[in-house]
Amino acid sequence: MKYLGLPYRPGRRRTATAASVLLLPLTLSSLSACSDDDGTATPPVASPAATASGARCRTDLPAPDKGADAAPAASGAYTLESGDEASPRKKRFTAKKDDESAVLVSGSGKLSTRDSPLSKRGDTSSVDGSAGHGLNAAALARDGGRLALSGGRFTTKGKGATAVFASGKGARATLSANRVKTKGASARGVMASYGGELDLTYTEIDTAGAQAAPVATGPGGAKVTVSGGTMTSAGCGSPGVQTSGDVSVTGTLFDLANSEAFTVESGGSLSLRNVRATAAAGGVVLRGGGETSFSMSDGSIQAAEGDLFSVEQAVADIKVTGGAELKTKDGVLLRVSDRGTATFAADDEKLNGDVVVSDGSAALDLSGSTKLDGAVAGASMTFGARTTWSVSGNSWVKGLELGSGARVSDVIDGNGYSVTYDRASSPGLGGKTYRLNGGGSLRPAKGS
Repeated sequence: MKYLGLPYRPGRRRTATAASVLLLPLTLSSLSACSDDDGTATPPVASPAATASGARCRTDLPAPDKGADAAPAASGAYTLESGDEASPRKKRFTAKKDDESAVLVSGSGKLSTRDSPLSKRGDTSSVDGSAGHGLNAAALARDGGRLALSGGRFTTKGKGATAVFASGKGARATLSANRVKTKGASARGVMASYGGELDLTYTEIDTAGAQAAPVATGPGGAKVTVSGGTMTSAGCGSPGVQTSGDVSVTGTLFDLANSEAFTVESGGSLSLRNVRATAAAGGVVLRGGGETSFSMSDGSIQAAEGDLFSVEQAVADIKVTGGAELKTKDGVLLRVSDRGTATFAADDEKLNGDVVVSDGSAALDLSGSTKLDGAVAGASMTFGARTTWSVSGNSWVKGLELGSGARVSDVIDGNGYSVTYDRASSPGLGGKTYRLNGGGSLRPAKGS
């Protein structure tokens, strides 16, 4: 895996201290209360054990899809409905009223800024309106409006006070070398919905409130691209990315103190390339009643506690390749529950951890030189000729298939454990019993 240093930002020099803080494992401390209702109080840092096991820090479900036409009325201290405007360098934009944006651009309006600070105080009157349409956001591009924000510090304080939001078809916000800091429940860093688009380059985002993901998409579909930068969150239920749209991230660092690393909601997709993430309460959650997808190339996800991949009800397509590093101190590699369906493909990976299917189904496709070290309960497995499975506990697989050139004696190290398989779902094994390297056996389940 390539080492990911902090990204270079023109005109700003990073210190070695800042880099070391971001790259160290999460600091553990005692759990305190963390309430969604407190929009301004500084949230505590919870112990990973508490966040992983308690519902207090579970990420909320996304706002309901009420349609683009149901958008609440929005107001802005500065508004632009048509024409192109370039603001003077370092011009300050401020909003202090509830439900008011510092900048509101809509229609055919296009605003560009350079090193301009944005400041927003005040709460939203509707958390759903903020998460669905950007109500109370500091900078809001809406219904075709365009924002180009280069440099500058964006700060918000208040419930639902997301820093930058793009909502509606044609709405787009481009950020470059910005520093974003939000403080308040449901105050995300950046967010898009109903066809809105976001493009971030070397942007730093720091959120402090509960349910305040640095990067998020709302209902109605959205597209977000992130390149470089650092993303941190301290609040409960604030993953680095929460998406029901399409999000692509390259070369970015994430540090999440009270949440899982990433959450992919029904209909969402998340693609990571050379991304590093540390999180307190799990790796990737894929959930909801529809299709979800997650892909990762290179980079790493390190969870202090919790499962690396959790599929809840969703139909999940998971792909890991390029030597991605996946670690958890206390959890499983893949857990499928609540009638979930998972397809997990790994190419040239070293995988550690158990696979547990408690309610649903899972199919593991291991290729290249992938090595799995763990026990398996209830999944189907396909092995390539150069893959290996080091069994760490008695296991049961629904189906087992050997690819071209693969043999049981070469692929599975039993380590003294028993592996049973379903005879009907594993025709290539011929219903036979096999002795495994290192002791143990592979045999058909009784009655299968």
